[in-house]
Amino acid sequence: MRVSALNTWLLKRGLTLPPAVLRFLAGGGVVHDQGRTLDPQIQFLWRALFTNPAGQARLSLTGKSLENVRAEWQETAALFGLPDDIRVRFEAIGGEGASLISGLLIQPVHISEDAPLLVFFHQGGGVIGGPGLSKAFCALLAHGARGPVFLPDYRLAPLNRFPAALEDARAAYDWAVLNATRLGATSGRTAIGGSLTGAGLALRISLDLKRDFKPMPAGQLLITPLTNLADPAIRASAAKAGEALTQWPLSVADLDLMISHYAGAGTSLSDPRLSPALEKLIGQPKTFIVSAGFDPLAAQAEALAKRLITARTTVLYRRYDTLPLGFDLFAGVVDEVRRATRDIAENWVDLLRNGQAESARDAA
Repeated sequence: MRVSALNTWLLKRGLTLPPAVLRFLAGGGVVHDQGRTLDPQIQFLWRALFTNPAGQARLSLTGKSLENVRAEWQETAALFGLPDDIRVRFEAIGGEGASLISGLLIQPVHISEDAPLLVFFHQGGGVIGGPGLSKAFCALLAHGARGPVFLPDYRLAPLNRFPAALEDARAAYDWAVLNATRLGATSGRTAIGGSLTGAGLALRISLDLKRDFKPMPAGQLLITPLTNLADPAIRASAAKAGEALTQWPLSVADLDLMISHYAGAGTSLSDPRLSPALEKLIGQPKTFIVSAGFDPLAAQAEALAKRLITARTTVLYRRYDTLPLGFDLFAGVVDEVRRATRDIAENWVDLLRNGQAESARDAA
């Protein structure tokens, strides 16, 4: 069945089938790794709908042009659509001022008086992204946290390699700080976050703000963060875990391609500007770090949480055991991702309001 022949309505109805039926349609069996079980809806999407006859995952970067990969990711995000029963407004932001900041603003119908504007750097590894890839996740997050979310555009590699993305991200964050109230945050406060390399951009900006004696964000939300591009544990964890952890929607081979495109030839992956987790982590804002059970970056995320705690940062760490790396892409269609995103929203609000330093801990 070709994904392009489906529509969101049929996809969502198909995913309401019982877990046993979904696993049967996905070829049978249960996908396990280290005592964790992959969510059956994601297993169904992976095996039955998004794997070609040769066994290659549809969203893989390997063996394809970036133009085709980007089109596939955007088509998939559009197919998945938005979560049901949320009340948010979307506004395209474009071409304002000399910096030409652009992106997507998401405002829930009801905004809490103390909610900050969350500047969130989108999914896609700095290579295949765009605000559309994080639209569903951030819409559900904005609704649950009752706060506005701004998804800035930033230049993508390999046409614009690092530090182009960081320059754009910092310009967008600085602009958002000046315009937080107009963008819906009646509190006037601004927080920062991102997914994958977007989380790395968020951490880098927070470190730079501290170094420059600038006001810090109200908090930072790091979803499956890639903050150490030189980390050898990414490949080691994948080698131990096998197919379930390394194939879909982002394989370790895909991560390697993203990193090579993002950094460019001749760039040291150990450069703290590119890998901010390698810098001394002091004076950071309240931080919420999220990883997944089927996630080659989970060990990196947990190590970052522990280092921040050692540096006396207020940290909350959650791992959602049935989900894979890149799970935020499925917020519009997968029940467990919706539950996880609602849980993230609730914990994010609680951390910003009442956060106390905690030991890093997992979530089943």
